[in-house]
Amino acid sequence: MNTRAWIVFLDESGVSLLPQIRRTYSPRGRTPLLRHCLNWKRASMAGALGYHSTDPDRGARLCFHLKPGSYDTAGLIEVLGRVAKACAVTDVP
Repeated sequence: MNTRAWIVFLDESGVSLLPQIRRTYSPRGRTPLLRHCLNWKRASMAGALGYHSTDPDRGARLCFHLKPGSYDTAGLIEVLGRVAKACAVTDVP
């Protein structure tokens, strides 16, 4: 059995960085304007939760990656590769 094996759960989610605009007060006949100065319209976050397969005392590891816009398949594979490198580097005795 490989003693350096990890079980990794990867998930990606998108969020809107613009605030939700609700009703606000303004004098009658004047349209209220709510201003915000955010650069991105949307952002994506990929998170990975890893468990070591043979050593439960190591505990879980959480890694995440933020990106403006949205992920494509190549982007998610790159994030998974970074997670694999992070686990491998910290396993050196």
